[in-house]
Amino acid sequence: MAKRYFDTDIWKKKWFRSLSPRYKSVWWYIISQCDHAGFFEPDIEIMSIFIGEELDDVELKEVFKERMEYLDNGKWFIPKFIQFQYNASTPEELNLNNRVHKSVYDKLLKYDISFRVIDEAKKGQARVIDEASKGHARVMHEAKDKDKDIISNSFKKIKRKVFKIPTEKEVAEYCKERKNSVNALKFFAFYESKGWMVGKNKMKDWQAAVRSWEQADMNNPESDKPKTRAFIQESDRNRPRDF
Repeated sequence: MAKRYFDTDIWKKKWFRSLSPRYKSVWWYIISQCDHAGFFEPDIEIMSIFIGEELDDVELKEVFKERMEYLDNGKWFIPKFIQFQYNASTPEELNLNNRVHKSVYDKLLKYDISFRVIDEAKKGQARVIDEASKGHARVMHEAKDKDKDIISNSFKKIKRKVFKIPTEKEVAEYCKERKNSVNALKFFAFYESKGWMVGKNKMKDWQAAVRSWEQADMNNPESDKPKTRAFIQESDRNRPRDF
Protein backbone atom coordinates (compact mmCIF):
# COMPACT_ATOMS: atom_id res chain seq x y z
CA MET A 1 0.00 0.00 0.00
CA ALA A 2 1.47 3.37 -1.05
CA LYS A 3 1.92 6.00 1.65
CA ARG A 4 2.32 9.77 1.28
CA TYR A 5 2.27 13.04 3.21
CA PHE A 6 -0.95 14.99 3.78
CA ASP A 7 -1.24 18.66 4.69
CA THR A 8 -2.88 18.76 8.13
CA ASP A 9 -3.12 22.57 7.88
CA ILE A 10 -5.35 22.35 4.83
CA TRP A 11 -8.43 22.91 7.02
CA LYS A 12 -7.08 26.36 7.91
CA LYS A 13 -6.68 27.44 4.28
CA LYS A 14 -9.33 29.68 2.83
CA TRP A 15 -9.53 28.01 -0.60
CA PHE A 16 -10.24 24.63 1.00
CA ARG A 17 -12.68 26.00 3.59
CA SER A 18 -14.67 27.62 0.77
CA LEU A 19 -15.30 24.25 -0.90
CA SER A 20 -18.56 22.42 -0.33
CA PRO A 21 -18.36 19.10 1.58
CA ARG A 22 -18.74 17.33 -1.76
CA TYR A 23 -15.66 18.97 -3.27
CA LYS A 24 -13.64 18.65 -0.07
CA SER A 25 -14.18 14.90 -0.44
CA VAL A 26 -13.27 15.05 -4.13
CA TRP A 27 -9.99 16.81 -3.33
CA TRP A 28 -9.01 14.20 -0.75
CA TYR A 29 -9.96 11.46 -3.20
CA ILE A 30 -7.73 12.93 -5.93
CA ILE A 31 -4.80 13.47 -3.56
CA SER A 32 -5.00 9.89 -2.30
CA GLN A 33 -5.54 8.29 -5.72
CA CYS A 34 -3.06 10.19 -7.90
CA ASP A 35 0.25 8.47 -8.66
CA HIS A 36 3.57 9.22 -6.94
CA ALA A 37 4.28 12.06 -9.41
CA GLY A 38 0.95 13.86 -8.92
CA PHE A 39 -0.75 12.58 -12.10
CA PHE A 40 -4.41 11.55 -11.78
CA GLU A 41 -6.41 9.43 -14.23
CA PRO A 42 -9.99 10.72 -13.80
CA ASP A 43 -12.85 8.25 -13.78
CA ILE A 44 -15.89 10.33 -12.90
CA GLU A 45 -18.18 7.30 -12.56
CA ILE A 46 -15.93 5.54 -10.04
CA MET A 47 -15.26 8.82 -8.21
CA SER A 48 -19.00 9.43 -7.88
CA ILE A 49 -19.45 5.98 -6.33
CA PHE A 50 -16.76 6.56 -3.70
CA ILE A 51 -17.82 10.14 -2.93
CA GLY A 52 -21.47 9.11 -2.75
CA GLU A 53 -22.72 11.91 -5.02
CA GLU A 54 -23.19 12.39 -8.75
CA LEU A 55 -20.25 14.38 -10.14
CA ASP A 56 -19.88 16.33 -13.36
CA ASP A 57 -16.58 16.44 -15.25
CA VAL A 58 -16.96 20.02 -16.52
CA GLU A 59 -17.98 21.31 -13.10
CA LEU A 60 -15.05 19.55 -11.42
CA LYS A 61 -12.56 21.11 -13.80
CA GLU A 62 -14.00 24.55 -13.11
CA VAL A 63 -13.87 24.10 -9.32
CA PHE A 64 -10.23 22.92 -9.29
CA LYS A 65 -8.85 24.92 -12.22
CA GLU A 66 -6.57 26.90 -9.87
CA ARG A 67 -5.20 23.71 -8.31
CA MET A 68 -4.90 21.44 -11.31
CA GLU A 69 -3.58 21.30 -14.85
CA TYR A 70 -5.61 19.34 -17.43
CA LEU A 71 -3.36 17.65 -19.98
CA ASP A 72 -4.12 16.76 -23.59
CA ASN A 73 -3.76 13.05 -22.79
CA GLY A 74 -6.72 13.27 -20.38
CA LYS A 75 -4.69 13.15 -17.19
CA TRP A 76 -4.92 15.75 -14.45
CA PHE A 77 -1.73 17.04 -12.85
CA ILE A 78 -1.35 18.58 -9.37
CA PRO A 79 1.53 21.11 -9.60
CA LYS A 80 2.09 21.45 -5.85
CA PHE A 81 2.18 17.68 -5.27
CA ILE A 82 5.89 17.28 -6.07
CA GLN A 83 6.85 20.31 -4.01
CA PHE A 84 4.94 19.01 -0.99
CA GLN A 85 5.90 15.33 -1.25
CA TYR A 86 9.56 15.68 -2.28
CA ASN A 87 10.46 19.25 -1.27
CA ALA A 88 11.55 20.02 -4.83
CA SER A 89 10.83 23.35 -6.51
CA THR A 90 12.03 22.17 -9.93
CA PRO A 91 12.73 18.77 -11.55
CA GLU A 92 16.45 19.45 -11.18
CA GLU A 93 16.04 19.53 -7.38
CA LEU A 94 14.89 15.91 -7.34
CA ASN A 95 17.54 13.49 -6.08
CA LEU A 96 18.19 11.20 -9.04
CA ASN A 97 20.14 8.80 -6.83
CA ASN A 98 16.83 8.09 -5.12
CA ARG A 99 14.74 5.45 -6.93
CA VAL A 100 11.40 7.21 -6.29
CA HIS A 101 12.69 10.68 -7.25
CA LYS A 102 14.21 9.22 -10.43
CA SER A 103 10.84 7.65 -11.32
CA VAL A 104 9.06 11.00 -10.81
CA TYR A 105 11.65 12.77 -12.98
CA ASP A 106 11.23 10.20 -15.77
CA LYS A 107 7.44 10.57 -15.64
CA LEU A 108 7.72 14.36 -16.12
CA LEU A 109 9.84 13.71 -19.20
CA LYS A 110 7.42 11.07 -20.44
CA TYR A 111 4.49 13.49 -20.45
CA ASP A 112 6.65 16.34 -21.81
CA ILE A 113 5.94 18.56 -18.81
CA SER A 114 8.10 21.22 -17.23
CA PHE A 115 7.42 23.59 -14.39
CA ARG A 116 9.02 26.72 -12.99
CA VAL A 117 8.72 28.46 -9.66
CA ILE A 118 6.32 31.42 -9.67
CA ASP A 119 5.28 34.13 -7.24
CA GLU A 120 3.32 32.52 -4.37
CA ALA A 121 0.97 35.50 -4.42
CA LYS A 122 -0.38 34.49 -7.81
CA LYS A 123 -3.45 32.36 -7.11
CA GLY A 124 -1.59 30.57 -4.32
CA GLN A 125 0.10 28.22 -6.77
CA ALA A 126 3.67 27.03 -6.50
CA ARG A 127 4.18 26.51 -10.25
CA VAL A 128 2.93 27.22 -13.72
CA ILE A 129 2.78 24.18 -15.96
CA ASP A 130 3.75 24.58 -19.56
CA GLU A 131 3.67 22.07 -22.37
CA ALA A 132 7.36 21.63 -23.07
CA SER A 133 8.65 23.03 -26.32
CA LYS A 134 11.15 21.03 -28.35
CA GLY A 135 13.92 23.28 -27.14
CA HIS A 136 13.02 22.79 -23.50
CA ALA A 137 12.58 19.06 -23.99
CA ARG A 138 16.12 18.97 -25.37
CA VAL A 139 17.40 20.80 -22.27
CA MET A 140 15.56 18.34 -20.03
CA HIS A 141 17.08 15.37 -21.87
CA GLU A 142 20.55 16.91 -21.63
CA ALA A 143 20.05 17.33 -17.89
CA LYS A 144 18.91 13.71 -17.70
CA ASP A 145 22.07 12.53 -19.51
CA LYS A 146 24.20 14.62 -17.16
CA ASP A 147 22.50 13.07 -14.16
CA LYS A 148 23.15 9.62 -15.59
CA ASP A 149 26.86 10.46 -15.71
CA ILE A 150 26.74 11.61 -12.09
CA ILE A 151 25.04 8.37 -11.03
CA SER A 152 27.52 6.29 -13.06
CA ASN A 153 30.49 8.10 -11.49
CA SER A 154 28.99 7.62 -8.05
CA PHE A 155 28.78 3.87 -8.61
CA LYS A 156 32.43 3.84 -9.69
CA LYS A 157 33.46 5.64 -6.51
CA ILE A 158 31.70 3.17 -4.23
CA LYS A 159 32.82 0.07 -6.13
CA ARG A 160 34.31 -2.34 -3.61
CA LYS A 161 37.89 -3.50 -3.82
CA VAL A 162 38.04 -7.15 -4.94
CA PHE A 163 40.15 -9.39 -2.67
CA LYS A 164 43.13 -11.00 -4.38
CA ILE A 165 44.75 -14.04 -2.78
CA PRO A 166 48.47 -13.28 -2.17
CA THR A 167 51.39 -15.56 -3.03
CA GLU A 168 53.75 -16.97 -0.41
CA LYS A 169 56.39 -14.59 -1.74
CA GLU A 170 54.13 -11.55 -1.26
CA VAL A 171 53.36 -12.58 2.31
CA ALA A 172 57.05 -13.15 3.06
CA GLU A 173 58.03 -9.79 1.57
CA TYR A 174 55.33 -7.99 3.55
CA CYS A 175 56.48 -9.66 6.80
CA LYS A 176 60.07 -8.71 5.95
CA GLU A 177 59.00 -5.12 5.26
CA ARG A 178 57.31 -4.93 8.66
CA LYS A 179 60.26 -6.69 10.36
CA ASN A 180 57.94 -8.95 12.30
CA SER A 181 58.35 -12.55 13.43
CA VAL A 182 55.28 -13.91 11.61
CA ASN A 183 55.99 -17.20 9.86
CA ALA A 184 54.91 -16.35 6.31
CA LEU A 185 54.78 -20.00 5.20
CA LYS A 186 52.66 -20.94 8.20
CA PHE A 187 50.38 -17.94 7.61
CA PHE A 188 49.87 -18.80 3.95
CA ALA A 189 49.27 -22.51 4.61
CA PHE A 190 46.75 -21.73 7.37
CA TYR A 191 44.51 -19.45 5.27
CA GLU A 192 44.97 -21.56 2.14
CA SER A 193 43.50 -24.49 4.04
CA LYS A 194 40.60 -22.27 5.17
CA GLY A 195 39.85 -21.10 1.64
CA TRP A 196 40.93 -17.61 2.74
CA MET A 197 37.95 -17.32 5.04
CA VAL A 198 37.91 -15.50 8.38
CA GLY A 199 35.28 -17.31 10.37
CA LYS A 200 32.25 -17.42 8.06
CA ASN A 201 33.29 -14.40 5.99
CA LYS A 202 35.58 -14.08 3.00
CA MET A 203 38.86 -12.36 3.85
CA LYS A 204 38.95 -8.73 2.70
CA ASP A 205 42.55 -7.70 3.53
CA TRP A 206 45.35 -10.26 3.98
CA GLN A 207 47.82 -7.57 5.05
CA ALA A 208 45.51 -6.67 7.93
CA ALA A 209 45.49 -10.37 8.86
CA VAL A 210 49.31 -10.39 8.90
CA ARG A 211 49.29 -7.39 11.23
CA SER A 212 46.82 -9.24 13.45
CA TRP A 213 49.19 -12.20 13.68
CA GLU A 214 52.04 -9.79 14.31
CA GLN A 215 50.18 -8.26 17.24
CA ALA A 216 49.37 -11.71 18.63
CA ASP A 217 53.08 -12.62 18.55
CA MET A 218 53.96 -9.41 20.39
CA ASN A 219 51.38 -10.15 23.07
CA ASN A 220 52.50 -13.79 23.42
CA PRO A 221 56.26 -13.98 22.72
CA GLU A 222 56.50 -17.54 24.09
CA SER A 223 54.00 -18.92 21.58
CA ASP A 224 56.61 -20.02 19.01
CA LYS A 225 59.06 -21.56 21.47
CA PRO A 226 59.16 -25.37 21.34
CA LYS A 227 57.31 -27.03 24.14
CA THR A 228 59.28 -29.87 25.83
CA ARG A 229 57.88 -32.91 27.52
CA ALA A 230 59.63 -35.35 29.82
CA PHE A 231 59.39 -39.01 28.86
CA ILE A 232 60.13 -41.84 31.33
CA GLN A 233 61.02 -45.24 30.07
CA GLU A 234 58.81 -48.10 31.22
CA SER A 235 61.78 -49.80 32.96
CA ASP A 236 62.47 -46.67 34.99
CA ARG A 237 58.97 -45.99 36.22
CA ASN A 238 59.36 -47.99 39.48
CA ARG A 239 62.96 -47.04 40.19
CA PRO A 240 63.52 -44.99 43.32
CA ARG A 241 64.44 -41.39 42.50
CA ASP A 242 66.75 -39.03 44.34
CA PHE A 243 65.29 -35.65 44.99
